[in-house]
Amino acid sequence: MASNNITLSAGVRQNLLSLQSTAQLMSLTQNRLATGKKVNSALDNPANFFTSQSLNNRASDLNSLLDSIGQAQQTLDAADKGLSSLTKLVESAKSIAKQARQAAQPTTNTFGTITLTGTSQAETLASVTGASFTVANSTTYSFAIDINGAGAQTVTYTSDASATQAEIVAGLQTSFATAVTASGVTSSDIALTQVGSTDVIKIDALKADIDFVTSANSGSGVANGTYNSTSLLDNIVAAGGTAGTSTLTLSVNGGQTQTVTFGTAAGQVSTQAELNSSLANVSGLTASVSGTVSSFVVASSSVQNNLTLTASTGVTTALGVSASVDQDGALISTTGSDATRASLQADFNDVIGQIDALAKDASYNGINLLNGDNLKVVFNEKGTSSLTISGVTFDSAGLGLSTVSGNGFQSDATIDSKITEIDTALSSLRTQASKFGSNLTTVQTRQEFTKNLVATLRSGADSLVLADTNEEGANLLALQTRQQLSTTALSLSAQADQAVLRLF
Repeated sequence: MASNNITLSAGVRQNLLSLQSTAQLMSLTQNRLATGKKVNSALDNPANFFTSQSLNNRASDLNSLLDSIGQAQQTLDAADKGLSSLTKLVESAKSIAKQARQAAQPTTNTFGTITLTGTSQAETLASVTGASFTVANSTTYSFAIDINGAGAQTVTYTSDASATQAEIVAGLQTSFATAVTASGVTSSDIALTQVGSTDVIKIDALKADIDFVTSANSGSGVANGTYNSTSLLDNIVAAGGTAGTSTLTLSVNGGQTQTVTFGTAAGQVSTQAELNSSLANVSGLTASVSGTVSSFVVASSSVQNNLTLTASTGVTTALGVSASVDQDGALISTTGSDATRASLQADFNDVIGQIDALAKDASYNGINLLNGDNLKVVFNEKGTSSLTISGVTFDSAGLGLSTVSGNGFQSDATIDSKITEIDTALSSLRTQASKFGSNLTTVQTRQEFTKNLVATLRSGADSLVLADTNEEGANLLALQTRQQLSTTALSLSAQADQAVLRLF
């Protein structure tokens, strides 16, 4: 363009450059005042811009965690309210139990014993006593034994050059122990012994359900033959019962019902000792089976008032039980129960049911710390700092409480037992409330720390990029003054150039 060929004097050009510089500074200052920032892009100050951005990003990440921390507080608050309500319910149950304890006791029951005489209940053990053997040097003594049909095992011992009776017996005993283990039984089931101080060996079944066959005797003196023990199960089968299906059912009113199955499978009974062990698990009943006599006694400290024995075919004969006969009249007589205690027992059971319902309802946002759920609270943006709050199962079972069945509250002993359970439950509730309180304090402390850290991060980020509006306002005023002066100077320079031209 033609204007490119315009020649300006040095004074005019200098004032023009000054005006242009002032205009640029005014534009920069006005932009800072408009945005409030002195660094608006990486071009303004790369180090400050990216440092500020990093600090703001972390502050944003931590701020988002504050929501989840707040929700964790609400979850703990819901659990704490649940614990408070559970405590009130448990205390109510204790109050009911104490009222029942103070109510009139029912007339004392009269307890008795029923004795059953079996026709084929007695058990016998199998044993064999061999003839004496000759003690000789460097001689092999052996025989085979098959225990309970597990397969023949060889029992053998070779004497040395200075054989003695004790040495040979001890050697055979060691070999016998190996054969017993290989047969799947133990040394408490069958044993090999020496008869007195003689050279006679004896094999004894130590349990009634052990049978064995001996054979292939070579110098040991053990007789060949089959030796059968007779167990309670054998007597039941002989009387028409069937292993695995024959049963004895005991029903104790106010207590529990238990069915005993006779057989050889796991959990089944085949001997008198096993039957006694099984009967020991029946609450309120003392029972013993020995020889040909069975005795069943309802404990005088219980509230049970009758016993029903039901036996299947074979068991009725072996134990002397009349099938499906209620033995109430022969066993015990009662005079009823106290109505107040019965009513309070129903109230007690209702409260226990409410404890279960409340424990299930104490959830917040899908997490129930009183029903086995755990809560994880994350405190930093990388997830490396967190707190896992372990939940508990505080329904009635978890607190060690249960309803009372039958005529339970008619017995002071039963009520006292329930009060003890309640005291333990109250202790558990108070201990857990303290733990949740400690967890809540930790969460609140971290929440406050995170809020302060977010504020610190944002303050630090702002200090790197925000403009000082007071300073920028003063700068703009100074630049406006400079602009006015530069304009005046430019005008004077132009007038000076015109004066020079008039001289020529």
